[in-house]
Order: sequence, then C-alpha cells, then structure tokens
Amino acid sequence: MLKHRIYKALGFLPVFFTLGLFAWSFSAYYTHVAPLIHERSAVLGVLWTGGISALLLLALWSYAVCVARNPGNPPLRSRTVFSHGGGNSMPAIRVANASANDLSVRHRSGSDSDASDDDTTALTSEQLLQTQLIHTITVKDNGEPRFCLKCNVPKPDRAHHCSTCNVCVLKMDHHCPWLNNCVGFRTQKAFVLFLVYTAIYALVVFVATLVYYALHALDLPGDELIALSPVFMMLLAAAFSLCLFGFGGFHVYLMLTNTTTLESYEGNKFRRVQKKNLNLFDLGCAKNFKQVFGHHWPHWFLPTHTSLGDGIRYPINFESYNMAMQ
Repeated sequence: MLKHRIYKALGFLPVFFTLGLFAWSFSAYYTHVAPLIHERSAVLGVLWTGGISALLLLALWSYAVCVARNPGNPPLRSRTVFSHGGGNSMPAIRVANASANDLSVRHRSGSDSDASDDDTTALTSEQLLQTQLIHTITVKDNGEPRFCLKCNVPKPDRAHHCSTCNVCVLKMDHHCPWLNNCVGFRTQKAFVLFLVYTAIYALVVFVATLVYYALHALDLPGDELIALSPVFMMLLAAAFSLCLFGFGGFHVYLMLTNTTTLESYEGNKFRRVQKKNLNLFDLGCAKNFKQVFGHHWPHWFLPTHTSLGDGIRYPINFESYNMAMQ
C-alpha cells in the first residue's frame, strides 16, 4: 500500500507540469502578444483576449475534473441498480457483495488483461454466484464470466482493472499519466472536452502570436530583437495543436462509435455471439454521442457529469445482435 501511495503521489508531477505550461503560455501571451493586438484595435484586443481566456478556463475546468473525479468503480455492496436506454434498456439488476476482502486489500499488481487475471485461476462457488447476480453480455475469451481476482468483484460490462490505480474502473478507456487518473465512465466527457478546448486554445494562441509578431517584426528597428518567450510559445502551440487535434479526433471517433481505447485494441467477447469484431454497444452516432454528453445541449459544453446510465449496464444494438445470431 505504501508503494502504491508513493507512485500515486509522484504521479502528480505531470499534472503540475501541465498546469505550469498553461500558466506560462497565458502569461507569455498576455505580456507580449495581447498589447500588440490592443494597439491596433482595442475592440479586437478585448474580443481576442477574452476568447482565449474563456478557452483556457474551460480547458482548466475540464482538466481539473479529469484529475479529481473518480471515473467510476463497480459497487461493493449489494443493491439494485437500474439501467437506461429506453427500448434498449435491460431489467433492473442485483449487484453482488464484495466479501470481506474489501478494496483496502488490493495489494496484488498486474496488468488489466482478463487472461492474466482470470483464466489461470478457477473461480470459487461464491465467486461464480456473484457473477450470476450481475447479468452481463460480455464474457472472457473462453466464455466464462468476467471476474476481478484483485478486487474480488464481478466485472460489469466494459469494466477493466487498472494496475496503476489498483482498482476496477467502469467503462475504462485508458490510464492517463498526464491526469494521474483513469479515463472512464464518469470522466470520458470531461476528457473529450479537455482535448477539444486545449487543441483550440493552442491553435488560437499560435495564430495570434504568428500574425501579430510577424507584423510587429516589420516595425522593429534593425538592432532590436524579438522576445524569445512568445517565439517558443508559438512553436509549442503549433506542436500541441497538431498533436491534440489528432488525438482529440481519435477520441471523438471512439465516442461516436461507442468504443473505448481498450476495446479498439482488444474488442469484446459477447455471450452466445461467435462473430468477431462486433460492437453491440454501437447505437449510431447520435445516440452514442448522447450516451456520453446527455440529452440537453446547454450542458454539452461544460465538463459536468451528464452521461446517461450508471456505468454498469449499457443498451445494445439489437439489430446487430439479431444479425449476428442468424
């Protein structure tokens, strides 16, 4: 446990570095670029600086949510959990107890792989009973129920064990070292917004610095040098905008196809379905988007938790299911 806490504490170093990078970029922009914009047009200066400030605040808000919010864990106590999805919803389910070995004894290390966790050890009769109490449509490659031996709980659909956080995460996408946290059911929306807002912020800073410093360079006397801080900021903004638009585009694609990063590499094994490379969770772009961002559009732009459901049960595409069973 002490070793895990030390790793968790050291994991905040990338977080502090990211926050410092945000602070330095805005400071360099506000000190060197914003006055040049204001000299040429006060209205444009206020609008441009206000827009960049709004993007920065939204990016930082989204980032803080990704770092601080629990991405969601399987329940440890028996309770009734209701699902969502309208016509695609499943009945209420009963979630099993986690037994006396609570989360505090999660001391074993290992990867997230179901094969390494479950296939090498036979489940006890009590563990098998727990898997029967939580009705899932995904199973292991050998057709057996998915059960986490580290947390001693049955794995809901799309849940995986994170060896870094040492806990099972609902709808786990991946563990991000820059967040010191997992991207999962309760943080996916904030993570997508963080990527989008940060990519736009970096692009706007790059364009503003490039245009106005190019114009300013033409007016400088021959013996006067341009400050290096905005030049570095411009180069970093260009690099970050390219990377983040690519990475953010990939995660938007995953969201619109209702796939996680882990599922895009490993896929899912569905109960009684032999067809491979099948995603029964894909309901179409519109429904997939609303599963993460919710029904009310004013909340789409804020990193509040508006995702549908409980992270344990997910509606499936019955049309694809029926085709796969033919």
